[in-house]
Amino acid sequence: MKNIFALLYLFTFAYSFSQIGCKQQTIIPLRTYTDIPQDQCYYTKDTNNELQDYTGTWMGTWNNKTFYVTFKKMTNKYDDHFKYNKDLLIGKFKTLSSNGSILFDNTAVTDDNAKIMDGDFIKDENNYSLRYFDKDLCNNRGFITIAFANSTKTQLTWKYRPRRTVIYPDCYFYNYSASQYPDPLPKNIILTKQ
Repeated sequence: MKNIFALLYLFTFAYSFSQIGCKQQTIIPLRTYTDIPQDQCYYTKDTNNELQDYTGTWMGTWNNKTFYVTFKKMTNKYDDHFKYNKDLLIGKFKTLSSNGSILFDNTAVTDDNAKIMDGDFIKDENNYSLRYFDKDLCNNRGFITIAFANSTKTQLTWKYRPRRTVIYPDCYFYNYSASQYPDPLPKNIILTKQ
C-alpha cells in the first residue's frame, strides 16, 4: 500500500511539474494553418468563438432512420497526436429506427470517450472536420465534415466518409455481408438545430 501511495505521489508531482513547465501558454487562433510546435505551451484557441454556433443538438432523417447528434465545445484540451492544447468540438449521437427503437446510442459516454472528436477547420473552406472512431463497432471509423447550410446557422450539412476497416474474426459482424454491416451514421444529410 505504501508503494501505491508513493507511485501516485510521483505521478501527481510529474504531472504538476509538466504543467508548470509553461509559464504562459502561447495562444494561436484556431484557424492557423502553419506548423505549430509540438509543445504543451501552445494553445490553438477559438478566439472568434466560432465553435459555439455548432454546439447543441441537431437532428435529421435518412433511410427511415432518425439521427441526433449533440456537439459540445471543449476548451484547452490536450491533443495527444499534435502534442499541444486546442479548442475543439466533440459529438455524441443516437440513431433510431422508423419505429423509434434505438439502433445506436453513445450519448452516455464520457466526453473523453466521445466517438466523434478531434475537430479542425479545413483550410480555405467553411467546413469543420471531425474524426469518427467506434471501438464498440469493431473499430468502425471515418471522417465527418460539417458546415452551416443557411445564414441563420440553424441547419448543417453533414458528410461522412467511412474509412475501410479491417474486420477481425472476433468482431460480431465478421460473417455478415458488406450490406449487413452496421450503419450508425448518415453519409449525406441536412441536420436541423433542435
